[in-house]
Amino acid sequence: MRHFKNIGRRKIYVLGALALPLMSSPAFATGGTLSPVQSTLQTLVQTLTGPISTSLAILAVIAAGFLAWAGRMTWGIAGSIIFGIVLVFGSTQIVQFFQSSVGG
Repeated sequence: MRHFKNIGRRKIYVLGALALPLMSSPAFATGGTLSPVQSTLQTLVQTLTGPISTSLAILAVIAAGFLAWAGRMTWGIAGSIIFGIVLVFGSTQIVQFFQSSVGG
């Protein structure tokens, strides 16, 4: 900003606002669809409910087994592990249930 000391900040903001539509015109070429966002989110859901969460669920059950073996398992820990696994792997069915119940 020191190079533009003689030019007022308001003028810089106006010039930036005028230049913005010229720079972003290729971004609007998608036709207003959200397909890039949708495909990114779908990939994220598939990644998090796929092999990664399967491995994490197996490790959680192994950890619960070690806790039970050591006599440190409580019902709260066991319930948390089971409830977490149910939520992760049943998330698709849970959301579809709520969508169908409200007519979506």
